[in-house]
Amino acid sequence: MKLTHVRLLVDDVRACVDFYRDVLGFEVTADHDVYVELGTGDVALSLFARAGQAETVQLQEQEPGDGVLLGLSVDSVDAEIERLGERIVAGPVDRHDWGIRVAYLRDPAGNLIELYEPIPMSE
Repeated sequence: MKLTHVRLLVDDVRACVDFYRDVLGFEVTADHDVYVELGTGDVALSLFARAGQAETVQLQEQEPGDGVLLGLSVDSVDAEIERLGERIVAGPVDRHDWGIRVAYLRDPAGNLIELYEPIPMSE
C-alpha cells in the first residue's frame, strides 16, 4: 500500500484552489473543475467538492475543519508568519517535546494547517 494523495472535501473548490495555489504556492497539476490536484512533493493534495464525493459514498454530517490537520514543513516558521500575516490563527510555539516550532492557519474551508520547522531536541 502506498499513500498517493490526501483529498480535502470542500464546499468551495475554487476558493480553496486560490488559497493553496496563490497563498501557499502549490502548483495545480490537474484541474477538473470539481476536482483539483496540487503538487506538494511525493504526496498530492487534492480538493474535491463535498457534493461530488457524496455521489459515491454517504458522508457523515459534520463541520469541516478539525477532523484533518495538514502538516507542512517550512524552512522558517517565522518567515511564513511574516508572509501570511493575519491568516495565522495560532503560534509560533516551540514544542521541544515534538522537536518542532509550529504555527497554524486555516484554509477557506476551515481545514487546519500546521506550519513547522525542526528545532534541536532538548536534552
